[in-house]
Amino acid sequence: MHFFTDRFTGVDEKKLQVRVGKRKLIFMNQIHSANVEVVDKNSTSIVSKTDAIITTDKDVALGVRAADCIPVIFVDKVRGAVGVAHAGRVGSYKGIIKKTIRKMVDEFTCKEKDIHVIFGPSIKKCCYEVGIEVVEGFEEFTCKENGKIYLDLIALNTQGLENFEVISTCTCCDKNYFSYRRDATKERFCGVVCTS
Repeated sequence: MHFFTDRFTGVDEKKLQVRVGKRKLIFMNQIHSANVEVVDKNSTSIVSKTDAIITTDKDVALGVRAADCIPVIFVDKVRGAVGVAHAGRVGSYKGIIKKTIRKMVDEFTCKEKDIHVIFGPSIKKCCYEVGIEVVEGFEEFTCKENGKIYLDLIALNTQGLENFEVISTCTCCDKNYFSYRRDATKERFCGVVCTS
């Protein structure tokens, strides 16, 4: 089971707990890193200093918070493994998606082709204006319009992936989602996954 919330559910843990049942809900203290941790029912409810967590424990549900960065869900139904990642610009540059997949392969003997990656609602290239100073080395994932530079985080993160899907919603355009770029909000929505 996996899902993404909107601004109306946000990260309301009571509502989330209803959806995941008796499973322990585990989130992260996200720091824009490429750190990936393995968790289970004995892990803390908030894993510190990481931006991706993975598990094969059926008694837990994993959550990732976002408000423009990409909330990413990983599902391997063959091995019963799942994961979540927080892919902002910095984590994306550091390869958080591929590092999470590699960790699932190493820890759970997953096969890369069996890991389905779902990119949730996030800021898209239509709205993600950046400065020239932050795109050095990643110019191929930018486009220019009216003298402005826009970064395509989806193209960056899906490069080389085969088994993935992208939810097309732009959080900055759609007011059903929290957007830091639009509102400078501290509120977040989330993505949640657990093994069936």
